[in-house]
Amino acid sequence: MPARRTLPRRSRPWAARAAISLAVSPKAFEQAYGSLRRGGTLVFVGLPADNHLQLSIFETVLNGTKVLGSIVSTRIDLQEVFELHAAGKTHVVYERRQLEDVNSAIHEVETGQVKARLVFDLQ
Repeated sequence: MPARRTLPRRSRPWAARAAISLAVSPKAFEQAYGSLRRGGTLVFVGLPADNHLQLSIFETVLNGTKVLGSIVSTRIDLQEVFELHAAGKTHVVYERRQLEDVNSAIHEVETGQVKARLVFDLQ
């Protein structure tokens, strides 16, 4: 079951419209689910070894959450995505942060101040 939220979904401006979970950990799938806004979509791509995870049916129905599975991508598809990016046809929006600033970064995410994906510099 995802952790309880401190804010209702409608008042979480940082919440995602969609999340694609490539992980093989049920917890990662549950966290991706918890990151969604009302009407959001969760796409399962990774396949956890134990083949199970817990999602709230009640919350899924009330929030109009869509849960989809995808097994259509191949290594060729991934290569094409990388080629599109290398050709400048996609753009990743991110902000780089130092690892020692992780607590303030989490606060910024929770208060909706972050406008991009955060990437932590581990060096």
